[in-house]
Amino acid sequence: MQKIKDIFAAVGRLLCSPWLSAIAVALAATLFAVWYGAAWTLVVTLPLIYDYYIGHNIAKLHHRLMERFKWWRVVYAVWCALVFALVVGTIVHMLVFSWNGIFLLTIAAVFAYALWEELKTQSSVYKWIYGWVNAILFATVAATLIQLYWFQLFVIPTGSMESTLMAGDYIVVSKTAYGPRVPLTPLSFPFVHNTMPRNDAKSSFTTSWQRDYRRLRGSKSIERGDVVVFNFPEGDTVVMERPAESYYQMLLSSEFGATEAERRANILGNYTIAVRPLDKKENYIKRCVGMPGDTLRIVDGVVFHGDEPESTIPEKQYYYDIYNCKTARLQTNVLLRDSELDRYSDTTRFKLRKSQGFAGERLIPHHVSTGWSLDNFGPLWIPKRGESIELNDYNVALYGRAISVYEGHSLERRGEEYLLDGVVATEYTFEQDYYFMMGDNRHGSLDSRFWGFVPENHVVGKAWSVWFSVDPYQGGIRWERMFKSIE
Repeated sequence: MQKIKDIFAAVGRLLCSPWLSAIAVALAATLFAVWYGAAWTLVVTLPLIYDYYIGHNIAKLHHRLMERFKWWRVVYAVWCALVFALVVGTIVHMLVFSWNGIFLLTIAAVFAYALWEELKTQSSVYKWIYGWVNAILFATVAATLIQLYWFQLFVIPTGSMESTLMAGDYIVVSKTAYGPRVPLTPLSFPFVHNTMPRNDAKSSFTTSWQRDYRRLRGSKSIERGDVVVFNFPEGDTVVMERPAESYYQMLLSSEFGATEAERRANILGNYTIAVRPLDKKENYIKRCVGMPGDTLRIVDGVVFHGDEPESTIPEKQYYYDIYNCKTARLQTNVLLRDSELDRYSDTTRFKLRKSQGFAGERLIPHHVSTGWSLDNFGPLWIPKRGESIELNDYNVALYGRAISVYEGHSLERRGEEYLLDGVVATEYTFEQDYYFMMGDNRHGSLDSRFWGFVPENHVVGKAWSVWFSVDPYQGGIRWERMFKSIE
């Protein structure tokens, strides 16, 4: 019995050993740094981890300075006031892996450690205050890192993905599936997307510091049929009074005038316009139906990739016109699931005719007559990194926004020629991959048919599962949808 007690005591001492804690934290820091592609930061972080758990040299140096120099107390007091802002500002916004960030974080960590050593010798009130501050700070940092690099929670506001996803579904989106995107706008208020709580007119970020696009390694690539969350490509310009509408689609609406110039003037004169960086655009969720390099077309509502039709989505929806046997219309725009179509087809009283879903100029390419509709669309080639197109009027109408906005080149026509970054060019080679996204509610979804391709750098993550669901119209919890995987 005594030997068993001794074994448990030895295990307890091992678990409480500072060496074990130091090794565990160092291993976690090493794995994260390698995954991030910034292993050089371990030159700073590993010595700090060792000193915190084992050496305590920083604390000893701090106490010597406090005893010898009175001015050190003033410096120390100033830094104590700034240390939490430094820690939050560097860790939360992931500036740690830039040279400026690693410098700030090192200073912050040194003084935070010294502050902790000092407060351990103070009264219980100081310890109580610091304990709460430390807990809140840790929770904020941990939650933010999880949201940025592991998974994020979203709520579905509309029915554009019915019945795969319903309005009121709360979903988990995996960031690690396609690889988390490093924050492009790191200076922002935590836990909100692009506006401040209770004040939608106030931006929650500043663009004074912008980072280049970078994505960490993921477990897979986007596949055809995946349900993907992404930043809305046309969300760079937002009408604040009508945030659910695309500014560029509003420019095509006769509600605001007869010509685009008149519409633009009316919108700019009567509404507040906000400009948002890439990662602060609104989040959308759709199904990927077109991959880079695909030639996509829609025939009678069926998506084809070359000559192959898409895999069946059991719960995608359309609007139908319903007629009786004398072809007199009974009701228009009845929402039916594909799985419900057979129930009507088997009867002799009704005949279903799928609406052609004509949307006119609102479909891409805008201002070009193609005769395309929601159900008969294309053929359309989806841009792929490294592949080229000829610069002509039709291609510029289709791909001009990708060239000038998403890839940042100037493109203008001069006479019969096109100038690319001021130089005459006859073709353009794409620098990133693009995807074609559609909602499962095919006649109730504003998707790539209206606003075009989704660039690779706009992808946020893969929709993984529904963890909670509330019916926003009738109230009550949808128990049958909880913990349902998203297919």
